[in-house]
Amino acid sequence: MRLAPLMIYLRRTGFLLSLVVLAACSSPPPPPPPAPPEEVGVVRVPVLIEDGLPWLEATVQGKPVQLLLDLGGFDAVALTSESLSGLDVNWTGKSKFTFSAMGESARAKEYVVRDFILSGIKFPEVRGYEDLLHGKHRSQPRSGYLGLGVLRRFRIILDYEAGRLVLIWPDAPMPAGYDVENWAKLEFKDNPDGVMARVKLDGTERLLVWDTGASHCVLNKGLEGAAPVAVKNGHPFATMDSFEVAGREAGPMDFALLAFSEPKAP
Repeated sequence: MRLAPLMIYLRRTGFLLSLVVLAACSSPPPPPPPAPPEEVGVVRVPVLIEDGLPWLEATVQGKPVQLLLDLGGFDAVALTSESLSGLDVNWTGKSKFTFSAMGESARAKEYVVRDFILSGIKFPEVRGYEDLLHGKHRSQPRSGYLGLGVLRRFRIILDYEAGRLVLIWPDAPMPAGYDVENWAKLEFKDNPDGVMARVKLDGTERLLVWDTGASHCVLNKGLEGAAPVAVKNGHPFATMDSFEVAGREAGPMDFALLAFSEPKAP
């Protein structure tokens, strides 16, 4: 199965800096500007950035849930066992092994739940597997994650600086306030193993999964080359001096070294 085309734009602190200077004066303030026209085919979803991870709020059958925005997750909505409790759940009888960014795995059961609502967008039903791993090390309890099963239906902007996810229908114009034509471009690969992009690590081209739900950058063990390695919290980390993304330098960057089979990206 191939994923539908997914366009992703990121706006991060450090890439865009605005300086506004306000001058006091004695004249009366000007009237407020007119309200902007209502956007068609665009929904702006508030996002909470916590320890670098994006969280948003939704409802399932009227029950509030807090979900990790996870481009590395294949399900539409993956919920923890606690969040599934009390919902009308249709278990499909299927199961599979799921994996975390730090190499943990667990066998999860598949389900279908009805009446999922995200910022006014109503989905009659969504499909997912139990979220058995992501909640293990969170400082605060959460409900699960929102994954590609929903996100791949839209073009999206993930604005870390403003704390906002912008969902754009395929035929809608780009929303106001985002001059994406002048942004650096990074081509994402259409791949059943996830949203992938090519970058350069210490001058060597690598294909990486773009995973907004990962707590760390991860590199398959053995690909670190001559980069220095140190153990942090029981895991080996390699420090890559250069991390080139879309022609821009983002290094140095630490990568956790893991021997993993999924997703299939080096």
